[in-house]
Amino acid sequence: MSSTEEITKYEPFSNKKMIVFALQATILNTFWALRNWIQIYAAKALNIPILLVLMIFGIYVIWDAINDPLTGHLLDRSSRFTSKYGKRFPFIIIGIFGALLTLILLYLPVSSDPLVAVFWILFVIILYDAFQTIYELSISGLIVDRFRDQKQRVKFSTFSHIIAGIGSLLLAIFIPLLIELYGGVSNARAYFFMSLTIIIVLLIIAIPQILSTREPKEMIELRTRLNAEGKSFSPAKEMIIRAFKDRNWMGVIIGYVVWVIGIGCVTVGLSFYIVDALGLPISMVALPSLLFLLVSFAVVPIWMKLTKKLGSKITYFYALLLTAVTTASFIFATNYTIVLIIAALGGIGHGGQGVVLNVIFSEAIDNATLTSGIR
Repeated sequence: MSSTEEITKYEPFSNKKMIVFALQATILNTFWALRNWIQIYAAKALNIPILLVLMIFGIYVIWDAINDPLTGHLLDRSSRFTSKYGKRFPFIIIGIFGALLTLILLYLPVSSDPLVAVFWILFVIILYDAFQTIYELSISGLIVDRFRDQKQRVKFSTFSHIIAGIGSLLLAIFIPLLIELYGGVSNARAYFFMSLTIIIVLLIIAIPQILSTREPKEMIELRTRLNAEGKSFSPAKEMIIRAFKDRNWMGVIIGYVVWVIGIGCVTVGLSFYIVDALGLPISMVALPSLLFLLVSFAVVPIWMKLTKKLGSKITYFYALLLTAVTTASFIFATNYTIVLIIAALGGIGHGGQGVVLNVIFSEAIDNATLTSGIR
């Protein structure tokens, strides 16, 4: 962080405005929740062979690995809108509305031919990822710039986790219930109307959240000046090398990857397990998801106290360890009762991740900025 940034003061958010801003966590969680149903949709509703489903996501993951740093570099380099609208705000708008539109298209059953469906899903999910990444990286960058001390960051991260938890509880209940209501796990139109229903609600939430992300005049002036001085971006090669040499940043990324893999395996795999292994209706996915999120929500005060006592890094490590252990425990889930028990225990570590995640990301970015002199 440059000396200019250090002395720049922005008016602190009121609790009400911070809560509205924190709706970004619910928006992102909804994006991911809707995307995570694409695998069972492809396999059960479109009758795409599971190997082709694996191929779709294999290509998608490779694209995602390339797209994230490339998009981040282009967003940092862009100065087209900065002096008039801000560094992040225009891209937040572009990203969120583009992602909402492509999520609707993702569940549009364009053909009964599995091969045509494969190419359609692959095309749309890559397009969706481009918009979702624009929104995610823009809002994440703005969070770091807008909340400048640990107290604000812990408070904002806690608000985000609680709000995201409430949203996730509702998604865990209503997504499988809506699929069941609109025709069941094997009906392609059920997924389309489910996604359309969720996205209409999300549009209502998105409007106040977007308005809360307007950048203050001082921030716009600062970012305009940094753009002119060439301190808002680095050459792509230099950026990648510097990232891999930064131990703090790589520690955060490795931990985050472990968490995402674990959560991804559970959330996606649970649907297949409930339907195929236990022979239960898709609506039964709601209960373990509900327990997982309720426990995650309940342990927030404990993780807040631990963060203040132990610091964000050590707290994050303990939360990650608990998440890894409970995720691995799902191999022992031989019946629905055990699934419920492990899901509830899994919420403990997940709650810790939610409380400190924004904090450690912000600290790692600040540290990288301080070391390089470039935002």
